[in-house]
Formats: sequence, C-alpha cells, structure tokens
Amino acid sequence: MAETALRFIAPGVDAMLDRLDETIVAVSSAPGCAPLGIVRLSGDDAIAIADRLAHTGTGRPLSALPGSTRVSGTVRLEPQSSIPADFYLFRAPHSSTRQNLVEIHTVGSPAVLEAIRVRAIELGALAAQPGEFTARAFLNGAMNLAGAEAVAGLIQAHSDTQLRAAHRMRDGALARRIEAVCDELGELLARVEADIDFAEEPIEFITPTALRERLQTITDGLETLQRSAASVERFDALPQILLFGPPNGGKSSLMNRLSGTSRSICAAAAGTTRDILSAPIRVGKGEAILLDTAGVDRSDDEIIAQARAMTLSQAQRVDLICLVLDLSRPDDDHAFESAGSLDVDRIVLAANKCDLLTPDQTAASVERLKRRRLGPVCVISAKTGAGVEELRAALANALADRMSTTMGEAMLLSERQRSAIAEAVESLKRASRLGETAVETIDCADVLAFELREALDLLGEVTGEVTTEDLLARVFAKFCIGK
Repeated sequence: MAETALRFIAPGVDAMLDRLDETIVAVSSAPGCAPLGIVRLSGDDAIAIADRLAHTGTGRPLSALPGSTRVSGTVRLEPQSSIPADFYLFRAPHSSTRQNLVEIHTVGSPAVLEAIRVRAIELGALAAQPGEFTARAFLNGAMNLAGAEAVAGLIQAHSDTQLRAAHRMRDGALARRIEAVCDELGELLARVEADIDFAEEPIEFITPTALRERLQTITDGLETLQRSAASVERFDALPQILLFGPPNGGKSSLMNRLSGTSRSICAAAAGTTRDILSAPIRVGKGEAILLDTAGVDRSDDEIIAQARAMTLSQAQRVDLICLVLDLSRPDDDHAFESAGSLDVDRIVLAANKCDLLTPDQTAASVERLKRRRLGPVCVISAKTGAGVEELRAALANALADRMSTTMGEAMLLSERQRSAIAEAVESLKRASRLGETAVETIDCADVLAFELREALDLLGEVTGEVTTEDLLARVFAKFCIGK
C-alpha cells in the first residue's frame, strides 16, 4: 500500500518509492502574510535537521528534549541572522505522521518561511509534495482514508459551517459507521465459509433465512446512510440568497447591513450595481452567501440590459430570492412580474425604507404587498437597521431544510464514497436473493461468499482498508503542499 501511495506522491520517479523514511519539509501555514507562520518537518532526521536550525532559549539542543515539547528560541538562517520562533517537538510514533516531527512557529512572512524551508533542504530535507504529510499519516496507520479526505475538507473549508462538518468527519464518524458494518459482514462471511469448510459435516452455521434477515438489516442501514448523508460536493456550496428587485430599492444598502461590510456601493442614482457581488452572512445558526445584483427594470440602456439579463440568469440558480422593494412604491408591477416569472419557490419580501413613511402609510403598503402572496413580508430600513434582524430570521426560516442539512449531524459522503457504498449495497442484495431459493446455505455458499467479500472490499475503499493507485490519487489530488 505504501508503494502505491508513493507512486502517486512522486509520479514517474522510482527513487521516491523509498522516501517514506526520508525527512520532508514544507511551509504548512496558509499563503500570504500573517502574524504567525509554520514550517513543518517529518521523518527520521526531522529533529536532527531542526537542531541545526534552532537555538533554544534553554541552551539545550532539541535532540536532548523529550517528545511533545514546546520550547522558545530563534531560527538561525545565517551566522548574523536569527528570528524568534517556537519549536514543537514530537517523537515517533506520537505525532500526526507517526514519525519524528518538528513544527517551527515564527513570524508569518512568506520570505522568512521560504528561507527556513530552503535552509532545511540544504541541511538534508526533501521538499514535500502536495498531501504528503497526510499521506504519511495514512500509510503509517495514524488515520484512515475517510479521515484523510476530511483533512482535505478542512483545507478547502470556506466557512465555519464547513469547518465544523469536516471536523466531525476527521473525528471518524463515517469510519466508525462503516467499520461496524464491516465487522458484521465479516462475521457473516466467516459463517458462510465455515459451511463450505465443513460441507461434509451435518452442521449448518447459518440458515438461509437468518442470513437474509441479517443482510436485510445491513442493507437497510447502508441505504439509510446514503439517503441521510449530505453530499460533500453540494455541501461545499453554502445556500445562496439573491437580492432582487427594481433599481434604487435599497439592495446594496441591505447587502452592506446584512453582511456587516461595505461590500456594495450605495448611491441615490439608480443602476449603481452592475456586477454580481457576494458576501457571507449569518442566518439563524448557519451561514449563507448573499448576492447583490443589478436592479430589474424596463431600461433600454445596453449595459443595464446586460446586467439585468445576468441578474435574471443568476436568479434561476439560487436557493432563495429576497425581493427588495421600496415601501413608497408597493405597486411596482414590473418587479412583481419579474419575480413571478422566476422558476423559484422561495421568496421573502423585504419592504424597505420604512423610515421614510408614517406608521399608517407603512401598514397600507404592507397590506398591498401581502395580497401579492409571493412570500412573507418583512418591514425594514436598510439605512437604520430597523427590522433587519426579523428579516434575517425570515431568511433562515425559508432556508430551514437547507440549513438543517448544513448544520445537522448527518454524515457527509463524497461521490467516491457514495459510489462505493451503492455498489456494496448491490452486492448484498444479490447475496440476499441467492438465499431466497436455497434450502440450505451450502447450496449457494461459494457465490454467497464471493458477494460478501465484494461488499467488504467496496466498503474497505471508503476507509482505506482496500486501496488502489487510482483511488489514492483521487483522494490526495485536492491537497496543498504542507498538508
């Protein structure tokens, strides 16, 4: 298995097949400037190489320190050049890769981090390939393949919600579920194979009826997992809310108010927004992406018409429309006609600019809006913030099903994992059908054993118990260097 993975890590380079015990180095913090940056080394010589870089505050070399130790000091890049740093030392097998591992935490200057990386290579380390640290953790038994994929999810998370979901998967929720199924299938397979081994004896280790019942229970559990699990590919896209309505209705002001940033330009002149702008916002206990688009009107201006077409096209692909209307103009028929023509079933009306009307005028306008029966009406002022939290709650309520999937404790399945589970279910169903006509299990034991082994192999692909070169390539292709 190690050889298979290493071929992927260094495609076409035979010498890399033996690099599992070599020491690798990479910058492991995110690209760009930051208060803190991390350089990571892993391998047999990680501590020795870090020793030649480090000058500890205690005067003791890193090699003299026990594992799971943090010590402050400086990184020596040149005889007259040193940089403050903290050194985190982990001795094998008590590290994330189960190898000697050292992390150097220092100032987050890309130039400084690169200088440390280059110096470590000069001292004998090899430049890490994308995903190689996680691949070593997998190959050394520190995590299963589902956990490795969860690390990829952590790297690619764009929101707190995605981060929490990836953490759940990293903690092994899916792997535990699959391993429990594999344990039960393994027991059934042992009973079927015992029937084959003792075919000449008057012993039946499991009856066809009992086998079918247990297979049905396992199949039902896997199918429930498939139905209830969210798709990783779909989950990566937060729900989208489109601000839709006539020009100068206050969409850009509302965008800034809901997102807490000055993302959109606000002006009294209509048509200020031409492009589609986006920003993450908090809705209920979850998150969504808010889109600000050009106003929809009957203008013949070519540029405005193009912006309007882009708005209408985007409106067909979002999860929710927030129709922003000026309360002083509640009978804007064109805005309602445009909204009604969209192929969406979720619309929330934001009746804006209530700060410009009297309570009686506001009540009359709201009543006319409610008669349109497009969706709930929220009276707001994007300028003062009045009613905005009520609008936020209405948006969350309209997205309740999407948010429950996003925020719930359901499993996340990648397309690869979903496909493997589906094929395993088919193998189990074939095995169950074989037992329907058998008087005794031995009558079809050979084929039954084949189908059960096939299901076990397929489920093993989910956790990494069964691997192929192509499988590992697909998993680790999404990783960045340093992970």
